[in-house]
Amino acid sequence: MTTRRPPKPQAAPPPARAERQLDPFQIVDSSFVAGAASLASLPPPVSAEVAFAGRSNVGKSSLINTLVERKGLVRTSSNPGSTRQINLYEARARDGVVFQLVDLPGYGFTRRSKAEQAAWASLIEGYLRGRITLAAVLLLVDARRGLEEDDLELVRFVEASRDVARRPVELLLVATKIDKVPSSSVRRALDQVSAAAPRAASGALRRAVGFSSITGEGRRELWLAIRRATLLGSAAPQSSGAAPQSSGAAPQSSGVAPQSSGAAGGDEQRGATDG
Repeated sequence: MTTRRPPKPQAAPPPARAERQLDPFQIVDSSFVAGAASLASLPPPVSAEVAFAGRSNVGKSSLINTLVERKGLVRTSSNPGSTRQINLYEARARDGVVFQLVDLPGYGFTRRSKAEQAAWASLIEGYLRGRITLAAVLLLVDARRGLEEDDLELVRFVEASRDVARRPVELLLVATKIDKVPSSSVRRALDQVSAAAPRAASGALRRAVGFSSITGEGRRELWLAIRRATLLGSAAPQSSGAAPQSSGAAPQSSGVAPQSSGAAGGDEQRGATDG
């Protein structure tokens, strides 16, 4: 007669894959907060803000949507220069940290009057120089084109604004549309962006972060830099290297966005962006 062996006790099942891989940095909620066509209509400063700047059609709206993992948060438009106001958004991560994201109008679009261009330059410069809660500026450049003169003016303006009575504003370089660059040329494209930028106040080279809204490449690295800027007060990934050099000229009245997108239309509401 064959005796049956008692079954071995089974170990508890492993935790579900989703539970094991919960990302504390994942954005679980995001929303539009306000649109401001003038400095006076900006909401009161509450917590550290991260501003996104760049030329029209550089991919700002797509980048923000990718960061918060929500396609329709920032509306996009195929028409360059369609952003009509400063748009503010809020994003909350799984670990409870809340971020204030500020989408600045794109610059470099010429089909506007000089008066309109000057008005938008004044708005953007006023925000960059006077917003007491501004912690970081993400300067987006097309990885295929690199830094242009308008971009360099913005870098110099941010650096020259360090005398404002607030925490130092960090500037992060983001090379967008990196998926459109041949993989063998990505490193060289990023190095060229880094080398073309004025150095940080410390004298260190600014390292550009490659980003793709198509593949998500660079998303986590960018969030880590944003967290360092807003939570610890020190952000930009930098490489040490050659000797320090000057960060550029003093701010000029219309040097940041000399060719921005035109007058605001009516009520303050979320406008399409040129991403």
